[in-house]
Amino acid sequence: MYISSFMIIMGCNDWFMIWMGLEINMISFISLIFNYSMFNVESCMKYFFVQSLGSAMLMVMFYMNLNYFNYFSLLILSYKMGAGPFFFWFPSVCSGISWGSCFMLMTLQKFLPLLIISMLVSMMLWFLSMVSMIVGALGSFNQKGMKRLMAYSSIHHVGWMLLINFYDYYMWIMYLMMYSIMLLSVVMMLLYSEVLSMEMLKMSSNKWIFMMSMLSMGGMPPFLGFFLKWWVFLNLMMVSKIMLIIMVMMSVLMFYVYLRIVFSLLVDV
Repeated sequence: MYISSFMIIMGCNDWFMIWMGLEINMISFISLIFNYSMFNVESCMKYFFVQSLGSAMLMVMFYMNLNYFNYFSLLILSYKMGAGPFFFWFPSVCSGISWGSCFMLMTLQKFLPLLIISMLVSMMLWFLSMVSMIVGALGSFNQKGMKRLMAYSSIHHVGWMLLINFYDYYMWIMYLMMYSIMLLSVVMMLLYSEVLSMEMLKMSSNKWIFMMSMLSMGGMPPFLGFFLKWWVFLNLMMVSKIMLIIMVMMSVLMFYVYLRIVFSLLVDV
């Protein structure tokens, strides 16, 4: 059922079928991540409410056929995937579900909204991407819980994908794949070590692996994250230098967040 939602949206151009695919995706995802713990139930209820409200607004937009359909649809889809400025629900949902569910929410659950957004390209993507990068970088400061920290990191990377989506239909898919690989290494380590906070991470024997993964996500050479961001820079260099400067500034800020985490672990080594 979960896989069928991807096939429905990828295989049709009718807006009703796209909406139906999103609904199937929501229901099947909740059924995959649900268990009877208090925090999980609360997160699932939040996710259900947010997605249902977004789907209702999207259905209204489809049938009202307004002049600014693309703009409103982009805002609604950004809301559904937790991008800035509609990020408020995303960290709290991530903090109440398992690491495996977090990984799915930060990667697979971004694919369908981004795929639909690629059909609705407009200048609004500049604003959404900028806000996502800023929110992700600033929100990561002073986060003690690892799930909330990785949630804000995901919001930052979504900003990159939204901007890339404006210029290239396929480049954002490559970025999402590379980000998923980097995130998987972090999640697997945290899941294996049963780490939920920075204090627990300092006592983990696998913190060196985590530090290298953080440096990779921050874009430090010679890790994978550096080559990914350098590849994006080269492709956007001739398109918009102003946006490129903003991306560099936010990337440096996000790298500082990762570096603070690495340093806090090093002083306890």
